[in-house]
Amino acid sequence: MTQKEIETLIDFEQQIQWRWSCGDPNGYIDALAEDVTYVDPLAKQFLYGREAVSAHFKRIMPEGPTGIVRQEYHNETARVMNENEVLLVFGFTTFKADERGNEKLFLSWNISLIFRKTDGRWLLTHGHLSLRNDFDLESLPRLQEMWKKDLSVL
Repeated sequence: MTQKEIETLIDFEQQIQWRWSCGDPNGYIDALAEDVTYVDPLAKQFLYGREAVSAHFKRIMPEGPTGIVRQEYHNETARVMNENEVLLVFGFTTFKADERGNEKLFLSWNISLIFRKTDGRWLLTHGHLSLRNDFDLESLPRLQEMWKKDLSVL
């Protein structure tokens, strides 16, 4: 696998992540492998299969824009597992505008994703998300407010 192929995969992930941040989960949904496994702090247990992950995304996404104005990637690392699989690991931080229009930190994540190339196309086969500071008691209420969801039923 060439460095150019790795860079193309990272660009692809950043594009579908920006769509998510803008309120459109379809980039990620379209990139899910049928046998995807997914770990998300907003899910009661790990999710298995494209249908389950897609339903989870649709359940937690807010209707309309998320209000995220900027996202940052930190310490991006790509580890080639074999010619058709790559592990991406990175920190991810999102920012929203405050009432004055200034950027403020929204959420920080640790993310690891495994992509597999199938028929020339990258598909997400595993995702694991965790809040960067698990002890930040403000993070889950922020998510709950953003998605206007009762997280106790997830």
